[in-house]
Parts: sequence; structure tokens; C-alpha cells
Amino acid sequence: MLITAEQRTELESLIELAAHGRALRHEHDNPNQASALKDLVSSHKDLEAKKAEAAEVVEKFQTEVAEHAAAIEAQNGQIRKKTVELNDGTGLTSRDLVNLQNEISGHEERVAELEEAELSSMEELEAAEAALSDVESSLAEVIASGRATQTAIKDRKSELAAELETNSASAQKLKSDLPDALVRQFDHNVAQGGPGAAVLNGPNCQACGQEISGMAWKEMLLEDPNQTYECEECEAVLLRKG
Repeated sequence: MLITAEQRTELESLIELAAHGRALRHEHDNPNQASALKDLVSSHKDLEAKKAEAAEVVEKFQTEVAEHAAAIEAQNGQIRKKTVELNDGTGLTSRDLVNLQNEISGHEERVAELEEAELSSMEELEAAEAALSDVESSLAEVIASGRATQTAIKDRKSELAAELETNSASAQKLKSDLPDALVRQFDHNVAQGGPGAAVLNGPNCQACGQEISGMAWKEMLLEDPNQTYECEECEAVLLRKG
């Protein structure tokens, strides 16, 4: 199909617009930050698991500390009770007094043991709480980064959608000045996943790579540079480089 010089310029502009539109659509459908967001989601999942594990450790040592405290209080209760009996001394023999003193001493030794165990558990608890706090801080950072990334992707998609709309309007305006048959051919190729049209720099279709026969290419070189062709393979509109 032979087109005018003005239409050639418009077709070349349409080819550029179509290429830019494909790039915009690809970025819209495949956000540049999608990979980063995926990594953040994975990190969030891992940190949630670590948080649960760390919380279990904290709970374990909290239980130990509480158990030690209860045991110490029970021993101290016995010490207070036996001390009252010892101080009262009513009806007690010397042997009874000695036995009470030994019992009190035994309870005191047990208290010392329990207090040492309690201190150890408290130290372990402190370390576990610090580990949990670190995980929670990392988790908070990942959550914040995830939200920021999601917002950035959403904002960029809005920008791209606006650019795509402008691109489409510009392309439609150019199409209105081109022959209907050529536009149908262009749109058909786009619908098949092609670029619509391409400028030939040599004996190969720049849309699909199909080789053009030597004879056909020689004939093209002799024809008007504003003559358009149709690729036999992909049916894209072809325009020889002027």
C-alpha cells in the first residue's frame, strides 16, 4: 500500500508510540519493585516464625521464674511457721527444738538453691526478651518497608495508567490520519502480540525476524520508500527505511 510522505511520518511516530506503550504496559504489569516486595513478604513470613519461637522461649522462662518464686515463697512460709514454733517452744523438748532448727536450716538452704535457680532463669528471660525485641524491631522495619513499597508500586501504577491513556490517545489520533486497511492490519498484528508495524533496516522483518527473500528485497529497494508491505510470517505492517 502506498502512503503519503506525511502518512509515513505519522506511521513512524505510531511505531514509536506503540513501542513506548508496550514498555509502559510491561512495567505496569510487572512493577520494578515487585521483586523487592516479594522478598519483603518472604522476610515477613520468616520473622513471624522467629517471633513465635522467641515468644515461646520468653514464656518458658517466665514460667520458670514464676515457679521458682512460688517455690521460694512456699519455703519461706515454712521458715516463718517453724520459726514461730521455735520461738514459742511450748511443749517442745530439746530434741524437738534441734529438729526445728534443722528444718529451718534445710528450708533456708533450699531457698538459697531456688534463688540461685531463679536468678539464672531471670537472666535467661532477660536474654530471651532482648532476642524477642530484636525480632519485633526487624519485623516492624519489614512491615514499614512493605507498606512503603506497596504504596510506591500503587503510585507508579497510577502514573503508568495515566501515561498509557495519553499514549493510547496519541496513537488513536495518528491512526485517524492513516488508511483504514493499514490501521486494521496494524491492530491485527498488535492483537497477535506483535508491534503492529516495523521499519525495515535490511532483508529481515524487524517485527518477527522472518527473512525476506533476496528477490523481494531487491524489488522493495526499487519501489517508492513510502510503500508499505505485510510480513508473510507475522502480518505486521512493514515500511522500508527511507
